[in-house]
Amino acid sequence: MTMMDFIGKLSGFVGKNLTYIVFLVVIWAYFMPNAFLWAVPHTVLLLGVIMFGMGMTLHARDFKLIVQRPKEVLIGCTAHYTIMPLLAYALVLAFEMPPEIAVGMILLGSCPSGTASNVMGFLAKADVPLSVSITTCSTLLAPIMMPFIVWGLAGQWVEVSFMAMAMTVMKVILVPLVLGLLTHRLMGEKHIASLSKVLVLVSAFGVLVIVGGVIAINGAKILDMGIFIILMVLLHNLGGFLIGYFVTGKLGLGKKQQHSVTLEVGMQNDALAISLVSVFFAPAVAIPAAVGAAIHQVTGSILAGIFARHMEAHEAKERAAEAKPLIEAVPGNH
Repeated sequence: MTMMDFIGKLSGFVGKNLTYIVFLVVIWAYFMPNAFLWAVPHTVLLLGVIMFGMGMTLHARDFKLIVQRPKEVLIGCTAHYTIMPLLAYALVLAFEMPPEIAVGMILLGSCPSGTASNVMGFLAKADVPLSVSITTCSTLLAPIMMPFIVWGLAGQWVEVSFMAMAMTVMKVILVPLVLGLLTHRLMGEKHIASLSKVLVLVSAFGVLVIVGGVIAINGAKILDMGIFIILMVLLHNLGGFLIGYFVTGKLGLGKKQQHSVTLEVGMQNDALAISLVSVFFAPAVAIPAAVGAAIHQVTGSILAGIFARHMEAHEAKERAAEAKPLIEAVPGNH
């Protein structure tokens, strides 16, 4: 077995089992925090590596789609940046959360879509190009949207510098993303295809050690809050899926597009929230995002499975409807 074959197999294994690996890392980081504490000062750099990897996997067609299908991309981005922050704010007020957790929930709610939503879109047999375009678009909007939402909704608990946060998000997201895109152009499609397996492993490693670092610092606090914080993040996530599905249904999107947008709305870039905490906030603010990193993988996988079965039933019904007139047209079937 060559090295590339091994990397390919390992990449496939990690991709399929990321949900379980996240849980193993959470347990490992709680019981052996020293294994992950090294990652904490490097959170921003690690996220930069993840975003560089995302940039390298993007194609010109991902940007073309934003222009070709502006309505669907606009619905996805608008739904994401309204439903998730407002839902987080409503939960914060309804359950009178302590300031650090309140800021953490709003920060999580203000994040762009996570790249994991594209994987879930693929598993759900949804409109993957649309998923990628919404993730790309919401990520490009993040330097404006995130500081604006955090400043507007969390300003009562914490001092937020709009410009400082905007510049940090730009450095952490846009710069590595653009560098990744340029590298893709310079290297060409053939080399990127062989590198894609390595990129999956690098991104997965980045996300896992970022989450591990937060658990290593906040393990005791997370255990103290226990079921409450898990329930809050779960309500936020499932509420996003539910409202996203309802709104897209009302706006008349096709089934595949509705499924794509729903997954995009409910899944957040948890690693970005954690990275911003390391620069601007107290460590405990990262707790909702760390819990979210585990929860989003699980709920996203389950919902993708439900959507995939739904699509198979929908397609089978359509095929039966198309076949019916043909059967009736055959002589002797009247």
